[in-house]
Amino acid sequence: LRNPDAVMSEHIKWMQETDPRFGLEGALSVFDAQLNANAYFNDNDRLFNNPFFAGGTNSFRQDKYDYLVELTKLTGTGSRFTLRNVTDYNWNNAPSNTFPGAWNSYVETEVRQPLLQGGGIEFNRIAGPASAPGVYNGILVARVNTDVSHTEFEIAVRNYVSNVVNAYWDLYFAYRDLDARTKAKDRALVTWRIHSSRADTGAESKSKEALAREQYYRFKSEVDEALSGQLVQGTQTGNGSTGGTLRGTSGVQVAERRLRLLVGIPINDRRLIRPSEEAEFGQMLFDWNAAQSEAFTRRPELRRTHLRMKKREMELLASKNFLNPRLDVVGQYRWRGFGDDLLGNGGPHSASGANLPTDALGNLVTGDHQEWQMGLEFSVPLGMRRAHAAVANAEIGLARERAILREQERQIVHDLSNAIADVDRAWEAIENSLNRYL
Repeated sequence: LRNPDAVMSEHIKWMQETDPRFGLEGALSVFDAQLNANAYFNDNDRLFNNPFFAGGTNSFRQDKYDYLVELTKLTGTGSRFTLRNVTDYNWNNAPSNTFPGAWNSYVETEVRQPLLQGGGIEFNRIAGPASAPGVYNGILVARVNTDVSHTEFEIAVRNYVSNVVNAYWDLYFAYRDLDARTKAKDRALVTWRIHSSRADTGAESKSKEALAREQYYRFKSEVDEALSGQLVQGTQTGNGSTGGTLRGTSGVQVAERRLRLLVGIPINDRRLIRPSEEAEFGQMLFDWNAAQSEAFTRRPELRRTHLRMKKREMELLASKNFLNPRLDVVGQYRWRGFGDDLLGNGGPHSASGANLPTDALGNLVTGDHQEWQMGLEFSVPLGMRRAHAAVANAEIGLARERAILREQERQIVHDLSNAIADVDRAWEAIENSLNRYL
């Protein structure tokens, strides 16, 4: 009710898994093949002062259609493979045209491979192809985010189970406390009746009877309080200590409703829950080295910090890649086709003294017109202030996680020492109370 967004539930880990921004599937989606297609239709009507720019006429009329179909795929090394077909139709009234309207089509393959910045399987698995300095959402980072989410859910489950156990023992203590106060009230009632039944009506006797009556009503008030209870916070994880310091101030009914709330049963059903078995009491002894080793091994908070350190280390590695200049090698290969029609019988015909194809696609598949291109593209920001800032930020973040891990380990040793010492203190208190009772 107070902060529902912070509630940990079984849905949290699946929300992280299916997060389209930071989840694993979202990180993998950048490697999905992309199919792009477009078509544009143009009707141009222009006047030219110089007929040279319009193919020999001052009044230029044109119908132009452009079609593009493209398939693009990114790989884990940062390579981009593209296969595209570009087709255009151009009809115009220029007198120098071989055909009034002609189709031009070509199929092209393109490969782009980063050699420095953005290249390599490790970088792309950490940062992803669409990364920028300080923004990393690759497969490995997404997987760590998912593991962190699972660990936080494990912490929430552990705390929940601990709080159920705490609520059970709060209820057990409340019943024992109620029984003790009820016995005291019954004894006070006997004492009051004894003084009330005496024949002596002197001042001293009346004073003793009044004192016995006051004691009875004081104990009765305590019994009523121990039964109904006050609306105070019960024992729970992190309440005074890691596992929760005993808060035995709530009564039976308050403690019973708290236990009902935690275990998911109706809050009110005209019944009272009571522990059916008495607890076994005995001194508990712990091996310090074994307890400390188990705490370091099994505490999910430490595993979560280790995961965050791993993420910071990967971010530092990825940020150093941006200190490199951008150098890409690019290659293209193209098959061209030209003709009077887009798709015809494929036979050539004579025009302007030359044998020209009648259809563009038939001419393309012959492979008579092929082109290729190779090149390098280089770019570098002078100073690289953003890249250097990203490296410094990643180094500071990693140092912070390491410092947190050290302090978490110290805190665990501190809390474990307190817990074991408190068990010994409680046992001494039980023995002293027993001796007082005897």
